[in-house]
Amino acid sequence: MKRSNFEISADELIKRILRRISSEVSSDAFLFILEKYRDVFKEVDPRDGLSRTGREIKLTSNDFLRKTSENIIEEKNVILSSRHGEQEERVKLIHLSYNNEPLGLLLLSAGSEVKDSLKAWIKELELALYYSLKRSAEEEGYRRLKLVSRLTSVLETETHSEELIYKSLEIAREMLRVRWIFFLEKVETKFRLRAAIGEGTNPLRGIEIMISEEQLDLLSQERLFVSARKSVISSLIFREEISVGSFVAIPLTVEKTLVGLIIAADREEIEGEFRAYKHLDKEDLKMLDDISRRMAVAISKIKLTSKLELEVRKLRQLGKKHEELISEQKEQLFKLSVLHKITDAMKRSLDRERVVRILLVGATDTSGLKFDRATFFKVDTVRSLLVSETRVTSARKNSEHDKSIYSDLSRYLQDASLEPYDAQDDRQLGSIPYPGNLILERVVLRKKMVHVTPEMLRLRVDELALMNRIIGTNEYLIAPVAGEEDVLGVLVVDNNDSGKKISSADMEILGLLADSTGVALELTENYKRILQMAESLEKERNLSNYYRKFVSSILQSLESAIIVCSVEGEITELNRTAEFLLDLSREELIGKSIRSIRTKLGSIIDLLSDAIRIGETITLTDQHFEAFGERHFDVRITPLREEKRKRLTGVILSLDDITRRRKLEQELKSREKLAALGEMSAKVAHEIRNPITIIGGFVKRILASSDREKTEEYARILMDELQRLDGIVGEVLEISRRKAKPSEEEFDLVSVTREILAGFEEKASRENVKLVLYAKEDRIEYYGNKDRIKQVIINLVQNAIEASEKAGQVLITLERKAEYVYFSAKNGGNIIPEETLKRIFEPFFTTKTLGTGLGLSICKKIVEEHGGEIHASSGMEGTVFTFTLPTKNFGRFELEKDTDS
Repeated sequence: MKRSNFEISADELIKRILRRISSEVSSDAFLFILEKYRDVFKEVDPRDGLSRTGREIKLTSNDFLRKTSENIIEEKNVILSSRHGEQEERVKLIHLSYNNEPLGLLLLSAGSEVKDSLKAWIKELELALYYSLKRSAEEEGYRRLKLVSRLTSVLETETHSEELIYKSLEIAREMLRVRWIFFLEKVETKFRLRAAIGEGTNPLRGIEIMISEEQLDLLSQERLFVSARKSVISSLIFREEISVGSFVAIPLTVEKTLVGLIIAADREEIEGEFRAYKHLDKEDLKMLDDISRRMAVAISKIKLTSKLELEVRKLRQLGKKHEELISEQKEQLFKLSVLHKITDAMKRSLDRERVVRILLVGATDTSGLKFDRATFFKVDTVRSLLVSETRVTSARKNSEHDKSIYSDLSRYLQDASLEPYDAQDDRQLGSIPYPGNLILERVVLRKKMVHVTPEMLRLRVDELALMNRIIGTNEYLIAPVAGEEDVLGVLVVDNNDSGKKISSADMEILGLLADSTGVALELTENYKRILQMAESLEKERNLSNYYRKFVSSILQSLESAIIVCSVEGEITELNRTAEFLLDLSREELIGKSIRSIRTKLGSIIDLLSDAIRIGETITLTDQHFEAFGERHFDVRITPLREEKRKRLTGVILSLDDITRRRKLEQELKSREKLAALGEMSAKVAHEIRNPITIIGGFVKRILASSDREKTEEYARILMDELQRLDGIVGEVLEISRRKAKPSEEEFDLVSVTREILAGFEEKASRENVKLVLYAKEDRIEYYGNKDRIKQVIINLVQNAIEASEKAGQVLITLERKAEYVYFSAKNGGNIIPEETLKRIFEPFFTTKTLGTGLGLSICKKIVEEHGGEIHASSGMEGTVFTFTLPTKNFGRFELEKDTDS
């Protein structure tokens, strides 16, 4: 069989082979091309340039076609899809492939006779179809290669981003052969159309398109869309009335930032081109993605180039500034060196006038800081004035001195300061008051430098009028010459003759010079003071000797025994009284350890180190020492400190003999006890007399009466009075008995208080008083005498109920804070006067008609037995009785001797 000539077009060759196959089988032959990216076989018409007929075989409906059988002719039922729907047909089916790469299907009518020669023509068809597709791909690749070269040239040579994007899109449109290509720039949350290249009606929905974050994520995941698959993205981008066959959307990301979208839509069909399908595919997507990435790199390069050009310009400017700075720094280094030499010259001079002269000459000399003029004002703090003292000009100094003979500026300035002042230099130029002048107050009071400029002179003409009259120029510096605390003077410099501008470096140098001058002036003042101090030291030494003798005389004259020890315990001083008391001479004790007299002073010696350790005075009263017989002393141990450094240097032991005073106090105390006992006896007798009088009266009635019922009634009254009498006696015994260790037990104060309040419910109800308990904790454990604590609570609650007004309230508060328990009873009764509050806890004191006045006194005694305190307060908010008990002393009660009983 003769092979076909390939010089003819591909579709013509395929059409001839199909015609030959049809004649071999005596039936029509139908060719379907595989679109593998869409899982479908599309029918093409060889008579119309391989155009699509509209019929297709979907793999989803014909799953058996996924298994290819090379050159095997089989008869199958196939579901054909068209615009009219799906239809099942019985056909002879032939798979077309080349080198195991599927190309399509050949369909023959069912029942067609197949000859052996048909296989050869099928091979011819496969070969023609394969080489036609391959040649088309090669031509397309060559075409795209030339376009890539153009794109590379654009990307490498274009210097403007907008032109680069537009030209790149033109080339991309040619590569992809699409009808439209767009660039949408991202502006905040919108995408705005910046470039549109194409023919016909623009299919975009609008100039601005809103794309949400979710839709943008979807777009980045599915960037290829076909018209057969309408999607949310395609509806979002394109108008509904314009059909878009397929489109590709690629994000343009520059330096990890999304700047826009590139959208290519509707592939154009080119005459003479054969493709297995007519839509945009993954290869097109990959190509546009590559173009997008190269565009991003080029845009980034343009931006970088722009930045580099800007940086180059900045570097050139910086280079120029750098040269200027180097020149300024050289000048500044020179001035710093000059500053050091001026400072050195001022430090070597201890005379104020010479220091000022060195300052002014150094500021104006051509070998110095090179100012034209310098003026010094002294601060008169008494009159609040700036008094001008001296002015020096550079021209005059240059003509007066030949500095060539000096190798060192410091030496030259020292010699220049020794020369007599020129009359013009030493003239007084005037005085300026500074209070109320904001500019001068800033200099004198706040120690700030001021740069006066023509603009400042115009705005602050009133404040600078006097200064400008003295200085006579429109630009100058005012610098404070300050010491450690106050401003000593003011230095004013200017360039009136040369007209040279004053720079910030000049201000810094002048500030340093002014500070150094302040230090030098203070040194001169200190030197004067040192001379004066040296003159007075001898006087002070003589005076010190006098005072030392005077203090020693006072010490020896004191009646108290005084012993002074060092921190190490060495006796450094003692008076004559101490010698007599210890029966030892001064020579025997000075320099000895204080412990050498421990046999006489006992444990008091140990307290000396405690006083040094805590740094506070220790006072002991009524101390008895066996070594001194029946004598008693008040002892005072006082740390000895240096007046200036506050450092402990020793301790002073003072023993004051109080033997005679103690005897007098004991006599006085005995008399007071007898008086108190008499008062107490009178009050007790008064309290007992009432029930005795009643008892006596009713005894007489019993004797005179023969009525048994009345006798029994009188007997009951007698019994009540006897019980009352017993209660009075019990209270008197309670208040007067010695303190003793009570029986202890652990109990809950909250539950005890609740029990007591429950017992008073009936009484409170009768009095129309409401009882309220407020406790922050459900249980408050306490270790003490439960019965006696209950007695205190009962007394306070009863008093609160009786003192409350009708329809009133008694608030009982119980809480624990830190290491104490707090109990308070508050009522809203009448305010208790301050005089009554002061005596309310005294025995037998009462404001009631009935009662002994011992209840609160007993409460105070019980609370103090438990180491607590009780007090009362009364005001507009009510009367409150409060007692506190320490919890840290659980079970610890001290047995005290009642010396008052």
